[in-house]
Amino acid sequence: MSWITPHSFFSLEWDEWASIIAILGAIIIILRWLLTRADKELFDPIRHQLQGVNESLREFYNRQSEVEIRLEEDDKEFIHHDERLKDHERRITSLEEEHRK
Repeated sequence: MSWITPHSFFSLEWDEWASIIAILGAIIIILRWLLTRADKELFDPIRHQLQGVNESLREFYNRQSEVEIRLEEDDKEFIHHDERLKDHERRITSLEEEHRK
């Protein structure tokens, strides 16, 4: 193993390895900072807008379900009134026929 000596590793001195690691660490830290900042700058407004859209959609769906419930109740009431109207018409027709006799 001639490539490892007490003072080198892959034919680089230990201080050179320390410099490489320090440079790579600094690059990684800068990239993380840039990505975090870009995330906040670029995507936070989009996130806020999407939250607003989500809230609007939730409110729309809630109102839609309330409307459907009211529509079902009104349909039942309409059917009830329609049946009462038909019953009244039968009674009136019956009374008219009795009165003619």
